[in-house]
Amino acid sequence: MKRFVWFGAFALLAVAWSNTPVHAQPCAGDCDGGNTVDISELITCVNIALGSADLATCTACDPDGNGSVDISELVSAVNAALDACPTPTPPPGFCGDHEINVPGEECDDGNNFGGDDCAANCTHEVKRTAPLDSDQSTSVAQLLGLKLNLRISGNQALIGGMPRDTTVFGAGGQVLFNPGEFPITLKAADLQFDPVVVTGIGCACVRAVEVPETYGPGNAGAGIVGCGDQGLSDIDVTISYDHNTTPGGMGNSGSAAGLPDDPECDDHTDFGNGLTSDACLEMDGGTCNPTNPHVRPPPAACNGPRVIAMSGGMGPRGSTLLRSRTAIQLLANATNGAESCHADRNPNGSCKAPDFGDDCVPCTEDDPQKGRPNTGLSTSGTISVIEYDAGNIAGFTVAEGQTCGSAPCTTKATGEPTDCDALRADPEHAPLSGALATGFVGFDAQGAGDTLTTTKLVAQK
Repeated sequence: MKRFVWFGAFALLAVAWSNTPVHAQPCAGDCDGGNTVDISELITCVNIALGSADLATCTACDPDGNGSVDISELVSAVNAALDACPTPTPPPGFCGDHEINVPGEECDDGNNFGGDDCAANCTHEVKRTAPLDSDQSTSVAQLLGLKLNLRISGNQALIGGMPRDTTVFGAGGQVLFNPGEFPITLKAADLQFDPVVVTGIGCACVRAVEVPETYGPGNAGAGIVGCGDQGLSDIDVTISYDHNTTPGGMGNSGSAAGLPDDPECDDHTDFGNGLTSDACLEMDGGTCNPTNPHVRPPPAACNGPRVIAMSGGMGPRGSTLLRSRTAIQLLANATNGAESCHADRNPNGSCKAPDFGDDCVPCTEDDPQKGRPNTGLSTSGTISVIEYDAGNIAGFTVAEGQTCGSAPCTTKATGEPTDCDALRADPEHAPLSGALATGFVGFDAQGAGDTLTTTKLVAQK
């Protein structure tokens, strides 16, 4: 039977990236969102404060988002039960009604997508293309017994609106953005990373994937920057993977040292608006990259779905979160030389690296393998990645503080907040985001096995 796995962070993620995100603080103790607080909800908040219930039971008991429920929050919940929850009063017009009828609106094209000259908060958009700083834009590819330090180069353009000084409302009085927050958008065509040389192994390609129904036409991602008096809440991200969740599987250490077992291999995580992940069966004819000739042979292993948790409390001013859909593929180079993103042709004209396609150039449209698209998170906070049963080896965990081969594992990266003051002073030229950190795990890459990669992207100043 399919199990749907939900997490306490769902509310935050739905807030941060939905087409019409809700950023207002919840009414203290209003667990069901009904705008009232009853005695059962008060009891739930007390139990969370005492440690006998999990915060995920009712995140509204923790309106300041610091991960715990204190006495002042219990008092706020009691007051809400006695006096009712406050309700924001929306103006007559709203962002997305096809009319410029609210102070602060500069445009209104009838939607809350970006990338179409009118941002999701109804301000004019600015597009800034910036070359990546190849000295600071780096990836660490943590293999099971080897660490590779990779430099990232290329260009990434972001499209952003501008902060508004008042709350931005959408249809039905829904709060879209708090004062000072503004949206950013990534178009699929604007992610142009150069091929990444993985010496002696292959050539890595990163491609953005358009998701028009979620982010808008031509867009591969959307995010938010907090330039109000405070930043965004819980911008530290922990992403967990488990290579084997098959009950009794040779490579499965069980849920005591990993994610829950999954007999049907159909577990699913859903944080809303496209941020989902599915378990997949790793075998010939299975659901893990079924056309990938490099997948490991039987015995089958169930790769668990990705699990995401958010933490850290209130982040600094300029906090940034970006969700985007990309496909990452490691292409094999038959020469395995230092120039692993360049290949020569055979005497008959064919490419010595078949993964590079007929044009013998990696990371172009004719590559036979382009990778499996996944929606990931980038943050100005810290990203931490954990892999359980790494390499399909029961009990082998790759995480910060663990040992990979003979050296400590490297599985973290930390971004930097947006300079909000520079943005207000020079909205046409200042960067729309600070440094962004992201991370993921790839199972069974050809020539590399499992790879846990953390990346920090920094634009040239």
